[in-house]
Amino acid sequence: MSENSRMARYHSDEEPEPQQQAAPQPAGTYQRRPALARWVAFLILLLTVSAGLKLTVFNATYTAGVVSRSSAGEKIINHVNDDLQNLGVSGAPVTASIMQPYLEVGVAQLYGQTADVTVDTTELATAISTQAQTMGVTATSGMTTAIAKQAKKRAKAAFNTTAMSQAAVQVQRAQKIDFWVLLATVLLLIVTFFYAMSVHHIFASLGAGLTLGGLLTGAVGIGGYFLLPYLITSTSRLTANLLTTIGRSGFGVVIFAGVAEIVVGLVVMLGHRTFRKE
Repeated sequence: MSENSRMARYHSDEEPEPQQQAAPQPAGTYQRRPALARWVAFLILLLTVSAGLKLTVFNATYTAGVVSRSSAGEKIINHVNDDLQNLGVSGAPVTASIMQPYLEVGVAQLYGQTADVTVDTTELATAISTQAQTMGVTATSGMTTAIAKQAKKRAKAAFNTTAMSQAAVQVQRAQKIDFWVLLATVLLLIVTFFYAMSVHHIFASLGAGLTLGGLLTGAVGIGGYFLLPYLITSTSRLTANLLTTIGRSGFGVVIFAGVAEIVVGLVVMLGHRTFRKE
């Protein structure tokens, strides 16, 4: 009994063994934040689609270029060349590039913009003058002015039909929605950037966000490209086809941007991983 007591006192004098605790992580240790990367990907999707559509579908200059290469634009160009032939200059000197500024005047009506703008007639006058010289005809300034007015008139008339006026209401509504989505996305991106900077997670979130955002953007672009004809409602087949052509051209740009974002995102992810290991 006394021996047990002595052993108990002996062990009671020993210091208890310290419990093993997890070593504290040093400050600034990298931590994965997949939720932040997914949020960035969602913002990248909204930014790419809204900015892409604003620069293409809702841009009168870009849209006029698309229209000038479409069947509807070809009809207008043929009418202007017919007007020119009636004045004695044949050979169809008015091309799509020459007609584009005049088509832009008509396209502006889709977006509720003023159609009474001055168009530079230098390129048109040069084309008419060159063609007239090959035919031995004198192209006067009055002839050029008359054709320029006729081209502008025909472009405005093509976008001043009942079907086009009805489509303009839908286009302007979509344009406003696109603007507010773009504005909200930019503000959210600014807030997200400062948050990512505060947690030292900028490049990791940017690389993963760009890659995933590019995949989502490409998927949305492909879906919009094929579903657009079913979403456009118009009483005129010509108007529906024209709007489909314009919209598909814009979604084509969005798809290309999505692919570019995937490539850039993979490069950023690779670079971030390499520098983090070093």
